[in-house]
Amino acid sequence: MRIKHSQIAGLARHIVKSLQQKKVATFGIPDDQLASLLVEVFEKNEAEEEKLNEDAKRLLEQNKKKIGLQIDEEKAFGMIKKQLAKERNFVL
Repeated sequence: MRIKHSQIAGLARHIVKSLQQKKVATFGIPDDQLASLLVEVFEKNEAEEEKLNEDAKRLLEQNKKKIGLQIDEEKAFGMIKKQLAKERNFVL
């Protein structure tokens, strides 16, 4: 399930609060600063996945004729995206 952009800050705050309550880890920075860092990480990941989607769509369009009409475009897109993610060491 994809996280909506508007939910990222709330999720980051929830993660920080949960880590504190469970005493899993301690950080040498204030909670709001840690949450801001998590937001940056999530946003960077979201941007990288969007770039991955764009590249997969472009490759699919470029190779439609080679692939043929027998394959479902959605399935082909998924396969291309999975391969690009693997090549870029990106976890989906």
